[in-house]
Amino acid sequence: MSSNNDCDAVSVVVALVVFALPLTLLVPGFSVWNILPKIRISRFHILDQDLTWSQLNAALCTLLVIFFCFYLEIRRRTLDEMVENVFTISQATDTAMEEERDRQAEAVRACVQLLDTSAEHYENLILLRDELRKREKPFQHPPIIELSSSEL
Repeated sequence: MSSNNDCDAVSVVVALVVFALPLTLLVPGFSVWNILPKIRISRFHILDQDLTWSQLNAALCTLLVIFFCFYLEIRRRTLDEMVENVFTISQATDTAMEEERDRQAEAVRACVQLLDTSAEHYENLILLRDELRKREKPFQHPPIIELSSSEL
């Protein structure tokens, strides 16, 4: 989906959650854990430890920040890979363009050389034609016989 937005909905929601949860630590007596439904887990003794709600809230905020940083790092690496691909294609294009410019310059040089040679030959032909006209004797026509008025 291509849109005009600079960021997608997932990034916005994750950023809001990551940066809004630590602000809840500033509200005295408020905890995210008070909003969530309570489930008693007796199998996992680690969670049954003596932790306060603010400690669990801080741990959750820290985990979310870490996961958000991982998410941003993954996005950055993807973008870096795209940029690297663009640079590679750009370098290949520049190389091809340089080779094409060299080839065209060589073709132009060959055309100029052919035009110079052609002009020299043309000048030589013009000079030879003029010289032949000078050497040539004027062409003599046979005498014209005119009819006299009596023969008509």
